[in-house]
Amino acid sequence: MAYQSVEIARLQAQQEALDKQLAAAKDKETQHAMREIVQKMREYGITLNELMGRKSGEQRPEPAAKYQDPLSGATWSGRGRAPHWIVGKDRDDYLIDKRGTSRAVSEAGLFSEER
Repeated sequence: MAYQSVEIARLQAQQEALDKQLAAAKDKETQHAMREIVQKMREYGITLNELMGRKSGEQRPEPAAKYQDPLSGATWSGRGRAPHWIVGKDRDDYLIDKRGTSRAVSEAGLFSEER
């Protein structure tokens, strides 16, 4: 371990204590701001949908499938966590074309053993 003066160690301890105080103060202010926002939303009857720019009762449309697994037929939109069947592979091979099939599905049909 490298040599460290007493003054540097003392200043680092102060910095750590100040960092903790700063984080606590920011958390307290965030909680206060959130309470004020919720209070104003209730006061004016604002819903979360309205806050997000959606009309009342409107649901987010399901994203269209962009990739398809040739074995299971499972699809993935390309959003969120990648499914196990595409992880580490060339995603271009699994792209769904305008006819609704992926290149991998087409190739699987070409090279199937049922011929």
